[in-house]
Amino acid sequence: MAILAECPVCHRKQSAKNKKCSCGLQLDEAKKSKKVRYWIAYRMPDGKQRKEAVGVFKDLDPYSITDAKAALAKRQVQRRERRIFDMLPESEMTFDELGNWYLNLKSVRKLASFDRYEDALNNFTKAFGTTFLGDIKQTNLEEYQIERKEQGAADATIDYEIKIAQAAVNKAFDNDKVDGACLKAFRRTKRLLKFGANARNQKVTVEQYLKLLEYVPAYYRSALIVAYNTGMRKGEIKQLKWSYIDWDNMMIRLPGEITKEAKPKSIPINHHVKAVLDKLPRTIHDYIFTYKGRPMTGKNNMKPVSKSLQKSRCPLWQKASWWHYFP
Repeated sequence: MAILAECPVCHRKQSAKNKKCSCGLQLDEAKKSKKVRYWIAYRMPDGKQRKEAVGVFKDLDPYSITDAKAALAKRQVQRRERRIFDMLPESEMTFDELGNWYLNLKSVRKLASFDRYEDALNNFTKAFGTTFLGDIKQTNLEEYQIERKEQGAADATIDYEIKIAQAAVNKAFDNDKVDGACLKAFRRTKRLLKFGANARNQKVTVEQYLKLLEYVPAYYRSALIVAYNTGMRKGEIKQLKWSYIDWDNMMIRLPGEITKEAKPKSIPINHHVKAVLDKLPRTIHDYIFTYKGRPMTGKNNMKPVSKSLQKSRCPLWQKASWWHYFP
């Protein structure tokens, strides 16, 4: 059993007694400035070696050698008493607790696709909410895939839900909240959808587009016109602001924080889009598309598109299902 120091430059885990890392960094100076994270290394009762970040332990400072010694002492007692499950940090956290922590992270909440993240995690939590992370095995995820298919979910949807659940576990591991052992099940579970199997080949004709405009409600029509003429995604449409409009050059300048690619994007404004923007009223919150005076970036309980759209015999009404509830 030993205490290890993680180099803040090369992230090599080495003896805490080392004064200098092989990369050249002076570890003693880094320790004084609280830049070195500590780990503990020990063997489980079955003989397998295990490394664990001190930050996993509640109320212990991962940058304190004193707290590292306390963590190691705790594991020594548990190992001697063969309390294996007490030695697994992920056994103390349920997926419901993990999901709540993950969705409340500022870096996650500001994502343009946050609503999709939330829906995916909610579906996954219905099956694994009360399950401890360490108890989720590959067979459990494979059974989840089968159950979701029986419920009518598409392969792409099921893969996405497991992908977002894995992202939450990865984030928790990076922040020393869980051990890496609980990642194995997610990494070993195969995707249902084969690469390229869901390639999109739907083409919207002008006739179909005009048919849609005849039946959609007024609050929806303006957004649909802009979406069709610009190719913008749902999240980009919802978060479109007047400040993104470059009237001098007739361009929409989308910042990287709202695009899927996380890069700024410029989209030309044609006369159809300009006509829509000229008619829309400006609001104090800067958002272009609103419902009852509020931005469409949250759950506004909007009414679905009229059923007359379904009866219109327009082949697009199902393909455009994400428009049924705009927010």
